Formats: sequence, C-alpha cells, structure tokens
Amino acid sequence: MAVQEHSEERTTKAVLEICPSEQCPLTTTGEDVIDAQMLIANDVCHCEFAVETTGDIAVEHSSQNHSDPCSCHVFAEFDCVPTIVGVEPDGIVVSVYLPGHDVIWELVTALKEVSERVVLRKIIEEQGTTAERTRTVDLETMTDKQRRALELAVEHRYYDQPSEVSLSEIASELDISKQALSQRLATAERRVFTQLFPD
Repeated sequence: MAVQEHSEERTTKAVLEICPSEQCPLTTTGEDVIDAQMLIANDVCHCEFAVETTGDIAVEHSSQNHSDPCSCHVFAEFDCVPTIVGVEPDGIVVSVYLPGHDVIWELVTALKEVSERVVLRKIIEEQGTTAERTRTVDLETMTDKQRRALELAVEHRYYDQPSEVSLSEIASELDISKQALSQRLATAERRVFTQLFPD
C-alpha cells in the first residue's frame, strides 16, 4: 500500500470531553482507568488502557472491528490525531490539532452524531512559539445554556455575512425568546473576547 506524504502546520487545538457511544471500545473507561490511547487502522478501533488495580498498573488492549462509526472514525475522517489527556468516569478528555479553526464546529457536530455527549472545553490558537502568541478560550467559563446558544449560532451560520439564520429561528430551536437568546449570546461572546484580548 502506497503512503501519500502530506505535511502541514497546525495551530488550532481543541480540547473536547467525549462520552463515547456503546459500540466504541472507549466505553470501557471507568474510575480505575488512569490513561488511555486510541487508534483506528483499517476500520478497526484499537484502544489501550492503563488500569490501576490494588496499587498495580496493568495495560489492557481492546480491538473492535465494526461498521458503525465511532469517535475514532470521525477523527480519522477529519485527518486528526487525537490525544487522550484525561479519563473520567463517564468518558474521556481529548486534545486534537485541527486543519483550521473553521472545522471546529463541523468536528463537534460529527462527534455528536456518534457519541452520547460531546462538550467543547477549549479552543487554543497557537501562532509561533511564544506564550504571547498563544490564545486559549476556556468554554467552561460559560454556562451550559450560553455554550449551547453559541454552538447553535455557529452551527447554523448566524455569524456569516450575510447570516443564514435569524435570531428568532435559533431562539425557537432553544424554546426561548429572541431577547433571552440575544442576552445569552452577548454574555458568551463577551467571555470569549475577554479571554482572547485580555487587558
């Protein structure tokens, strides 16, 4: 099999909390798992777990060949290499470098289709090697309602010029008033921009 060489600089990093669907081998994560790695090769998901049991650490390997897509398939589709940075009782925390910031919401949407739950925790834009050029947006500073409103606005291309959806349409989907949505978005936007451009 011929391997096509491809190299590009990636500066957009996303940190995601994922609760995988039942068919994904990562669903075996639990409180005793202290580290995990995943890889997809030839439609087979491979996962390795470092498990702590009575003071000892053992590595367990799980492979699953399935036709149903899981988060591993989605990352491969987006040409991303996920790094598991945390294991929690109900899922994993993954960091991934993306081909650009414009695919963040597409990735989140695709992951939501194959996962029980997906939360975008942070977006980090790295430019150069100095800390002054790295900007992190911690989305956990928002409430769930603010984050959901912002996600829908981006997913429905509210911020495009011209906008493809009205505030009323998004508010209707959230079952809130247009004014409540406007206030949620303003608060969410303020939290994003104050992190991007601190005093």
